[in-house]
Amino acid sequence: MMKKTLVAIAAASLALGAQAAELATDKDMKFEINVDVATYHVSQRSSTGREISQVLGKGQNQVEIKATRTIDSDISIFGEIEVDYDPVADNSAFTSDDTRIGIASKKFGRIAAGQFDSYLEDNVMEVLGVGHGENGFMSEPTSANKGRHVQYSHKLGDLTLAVDYTSAIGPTANEENSNGFAVTAAYKLGDLTAALGWSELAKYKTDSSKTQGALNTDKYAIGLALSYQMGNVGLRALAAETEDTSKVKTTYGGAALTYVMGQYDIGVAMQTVQVGTAKATNEWALGFGYTPFKNMQVYLDFAGLGKTNGEKDVAELGFKYTF
Repeated sequence: MMKKTLVAIAAASLALGAQAAELATDKDMKFEINVDVATYHVSQRSSTGREISQVLGKGQNQVEIKATRTIDSDISIFGEIEVDYDPVADNSAFTSDDTRIGIASKKFGRIAAGQFDSYLEDNVMEVLGVGHGENGFMSEPTSANKGRHVQYSHKLGDLTLAVDYTSAIGPTANEENSNGFAVTAAYKLGDLTAALGWSELAKYKTDSSKTQGALNTDKYAIGLALSYQMGNVGLRALAAETEDTSKVKTTYGGAALTYVMGQYDIGVAMQTVQVGTAKATNEWALGFGYTPFKNMQVYLDFAGLGKTNGEKDVAELGFKYTF
């Protein structure tokens, strides 16, 4: 049965071409497959100011499989597997990205467990992102771990409430539990959306690329994001603050403007970042996108982070296609 299902999914993918493949194995079950392919040329400055250029695909290529089963008129079960790969690097490894399993109820809300971004990160801390690729972004406030994650969210009319929980274990020489929490509320009033959130990060990180027990240097985060859409014009603003384990606070304040005109889109963003009592730095990002046909995009992104010798300043040119 499983082999027949996989063959049917593959056939649906070929038949639908540039559309996401959807397969209903029965009236209560639906599969969806999305594949992103991309490559880009990036030039980025090192700490000494040297410009390093290379062709990459990291972060922009993935295979995503989603499944949903309807239990009754109110409840459904869902799952997601997302695998990232780099088609440019030689013998690159396949790695898991967003993965989750959960249950959704129209009456009582949605609960999910797995590896994915917090609601606070997605709806507050990333609001100023105007880039299209992998590197053309300003500094983002740290707000939560991604792995070992449980999230509850519920939409009540125009108000959405979300609670995120993460856990992490200390180093093998001194194993201990650590927990992180985030609470976020988002309210939509016409074309304006306001989202406010607070988090306490777990003591340790859960990133698999880090050694078990690697410390989170940040402890708390709070942020307020505003988004206003007026036809093809979008306005966004962010005010956020993080506090590290030494009680040094970093503040973020910025705004972004986006505009879509037919097949073209442009976004520009600026923000100031101040660490403790040090002099604030000014950051900026600029993104251009062109969609010659459905699901295909060519883009050019820039970002400047105001660091010494232009460290991390970047220009990225790429193209990507979703089918």
